Amino acid sequence: MSQVRFAIPKGSLEKTTSAFLQRAGLHPTGYADGSRSYRPDLGMAGTTVKVLRPQEIPYMIAAGFYDAGISGLDWYLESECQSNVEALVDLGFGRVDIVLAVPDAWEDVQTTADLFQKFVNSTGTHPLRIWTEYLNLTESLVRKHTDLEPSLYSPYSRLHVERRSSSPVAIFHSFGATESKPPEDGDAIVDNTETGRTLRANGLKIIDKVLPNSTAHLLVNRRSLRNRDKAGIIQQVREMLAGAAPTARETEPLFGHI
Repeated sequence: MSQVRFAIPKGSLEKTTSAFLQRAGLHPTGYADGSRSYRPDLGMAGTTVKVLRPQEIPYMIAAGFYDAGISGLDWYLESECQSNVEALVDLGFGRVDIVLAVPDAWEDVQTTADLFQKFVNSTGTHPLRIWTEYLNLTESLVRKHTDLEPSLYSPYSRLHVERRSSSPVAIFHSFGATESKPPEDGDAIVDNTETGRTLRANGLKIIDKVLPNSTAHLLVNRRSLRNRDKAGIIQQVREMLAGAAPTARETEPLFGHI
């Protein structure tokens, strides 16, 4: 029988994922226990497990390198992998909001419309500079509120289309500490937050929720769901994880969510 390749997250979701898996009746060893291994044992026959960053898990499942995994709804939507990956169950933990934030001192900016009015519809000295790790979600936000194609500043932009133009909106690829960018290097950020405390500590205020209530989801490769040898194990994992969270629900179709 083929092994079901399962990816679980490293980083901020690690401890809560481990506790959740244990509540579900799975008993991971070598995970969130101080081990330096990236290959824990899930305690379930027919599975192999690898620890990856949650940002990587959706597109690795989409590419067929893994059959299933746990990652946030934010990274699932950011990866734009819905055609190959199904979000089976909302597991209900790891909640964050993906927000648009600007300097708190800007009394004239209280909404997203105010922000674009301040820069796009006025004569400014520089374009609206938005820093983020969520390049696709941020571009969708810009297109939702304007008819503009934003410039993209990233070491990887040439992999798509080199876009450094005279657009009045520029998206900058952040590699962390996103909240530190304004006001010197940026005007706004799109970032994840659980409580908003770090944003407030850096003089920022939230003016929009780009994606509210992003939680961990069970993600599955659509082809693996149709694989006779793997479908049974995937269904068993699905039932165990859904049963571990009283608030867990079958995920609604997410096409066109943003």
